[in-house]
Amino acid sequence: MLAINVKTETGPDLVRPAEAELSGLLRRIGADDDHFAVVERIPDEPHAFVQAWREGDGPFTVEYRDGGPERHFRAECADAGQVIAVFVDWARRGETWRTALEWQSADLYATPGLAPETRARAEEQARQQIRSGFWDFHQVAQGVCDTFGPEDAPVSLDEARRIVGGLWEERLAEQAEWPEVTDADRVAGVFAALERQGLTARMNFSCCSGCALAEIGGERAEADHGFVFFHYQDTESLADGGGLSVRYGAYADSGHDRAEVGRTVVAALSEAGLPAQWDGNPDKVIEVAPLDWRKRLPTGA
Repeated sequence: MLAINVKTETGPDLVRPAEAELSGLLRRIGADDDHFAVVERIPDEPHAFVQAWREGDGPFTVEYRDGGPERHFRAECADAGQVIAVFVDWARRGETWRTALEWQSADLYATPGLAPETRARAEEQARQQIRSGFWDFHQVAQGVCDTFGPEDAPVSLDEARRIVGGLWEERLAEQAEWPEVTDADRVAGVFAALERQGLTARMNFSCCSGCALAEIGGERAEADHGFVFFHYQDTESLADGGGLSVRYGAYADSGHDRAEVGRTVVAALSEAGLPAQWDGNPDKVIEVAPLDWRKRLPTGA
């Protein structure tokens, strides 16, 4: 077994895979929604990884990092066997991988093919999703691509990854200066507590109220009598500096009502020191404001 974690675009992720498993995975990548593999050591070493990207049956773009952005290198290789040998030797903490390919310093964040206004729009989208704290690196990059419609100049996934990469680094540096517990941590704690009190509690759940209300029942545990959530648009408001709209309700067969659930949610928010605002009307959402939304980026992302 190799002392590594392996993350892919489609999954499943591998933990301590055998050499044959890693080999098969690397030979597999290249199909739609299955372009890359990222390998990190166990135990984790921050800013140390090796990864490969492939489009179809074309050559591999192989990268490794060993420290800060200035210690990030890239090479092209069309030989899958050679790529596999590099990954296995890296995983075994060998040294031959260092000279096996023609490594060149990678300009990680440049997008020379993008117009400045396109890059600026892409950065705006990426910053919003990064500030939300819920999306991993690859989801943010895909979200940047999806922002641009058929009438726009396209942003490729590789360009999106470069844009997100620099902004991701900035956010990680900011996080190092944050207090140990933030408002985002307090909100997460409240939702975990409400889950224990018999509510289906979901953060950043579904795209809008209508879809979330239609889908929340599918998340219900057997003992749940109600639910509480905020959806993607609520998260976007948070990321833009607004407050949080918390939505709630009771399941029809539970014998509980919306107002009761609302009171439970407000009590939990208030106990956590969060400024919940609600007049007791079960037809109104609970507003939590002001909030200093600083949610740490997903770990291992």
